[in-house]
Amino acid sequence: MVKYALRRIALGIMIMLGSSVLIYALILAAPGGPEQKFAENPKYTAAQKEGYLKSLGLDKPVPVQYCRWLGACRRDADGLDALVGPTGLPSFLPSPLSGVYTGILHGELGYSYGNGEPVGDLIASAALPTLILAGLSILIWLTLAVILGVWTGLRAGSKFDNTVTTVTYVSSTFPTFILGFMLIWIFAVTLDLTPVSGMTDGRLSPAFGSEAYWQYFASAPLTAIVDLARHLILPVSTLVIISVAGDSRYVRASVIDALSAEHVRTARAKGLSFRRVIFRHTLRTALVPFATNLGLAFPFLFGGALITETIFSWPGVGRLTLLATNGLDYPVLMAILLIGSLMVVIGNLISDLLYAVLDPRVRL
Repeated sequence: MVKYALRRIALGIMIMLGSSVLIYALILAAPGGPEQKFAENPKYTAAQKEGYLKSLGLDKPVPVQYCRWLGACRRDADGLDALVGPTGLPSFLPSPLSGVYTGILHGELGYSYGNGEPVGDLIASAALPTLILAGLSILIWLTLAVILGVWTGLRAGSKFDNTVTTVTYVSSTFPTFILGFMLIWIFAVTLDLTPVSGMTDGRLSPAFGSEAYWQYFASAPLTAIVDLARHLILPVSTLVIISVAGDSRYVRASVIDALSAEHVRTARAKGLSFRRVIFRHTLRTALVPFATNLGLAFPFLFGGALITETIFSWPGVGRLTLLATNGLDYPVLMAILLIGSLMVVIGNLISDLLYAVLDPRVRL
């Protein structure tokens, strides 16, 4: 098991290195640049443009730019790029060993072209709202998907199965933005039961995540939690309705296949109780394919749902991605894409380990 996990980790590191190259090449080929924000300024001269790009290190060859961004190169006292840190060890090693503190390998994600803020601070402020929304949505939709999938799989062809199948097929055909606007019109506008958008009621509390908000939260925690919960209803419902349809059908198909497996038929022939056959033999086999979905859900915790967060003005990573794209804020985009790739790699690693736990043959 340990050797299997180490092989998966090594593969993940190679994938991340390749992803970083592709992300950098993709952003390099994109239109615009950091000087774009001065394009409409008639007083912005060519010399100023050149000096601005030089201050960002964008006057260097592309391999050097990438090496600096990665953190494998650092500018020494003479202004030259070196592959070793002040300690004499390679620059890509952790900061305590190499003495290098710049570059993504050392946790330094650069600065926003839009407002000059550290990219890490921007992502950190957007990560908590996304984690709250995505985490709650994943918990609900995966729970419902397993329950509905197992229940319909065990009763395939029944009225309950046909009803759930019809409902899930219909719900899966709705685009996210249409479903989101429908829920807003029904529950927020017509019935006035929920807030339209945002994370908090501006009349009750400061903006979520600000220092004033946490002071307000400490003084009135119950009121703050209820307010946040009311704002979560519509975006969470949108994500759950869209996502649970496909996953429940996936679990249903896996359960039906597992019921016809030889070891399940043998267990039933031995006279084992129905409960023991289902929980000891059927579900373990049926949930092996579903482990893939668990791995794919993990990146969603960081990346969020771009459309859903935009519709409901949810200040998460998805909305930050859209704003950075519209503003050509490439350092923010590069950091989000890279962290998103890392989440995919971690999610796949979790899936692989779950495979190995559920099916020992995978470890070979």
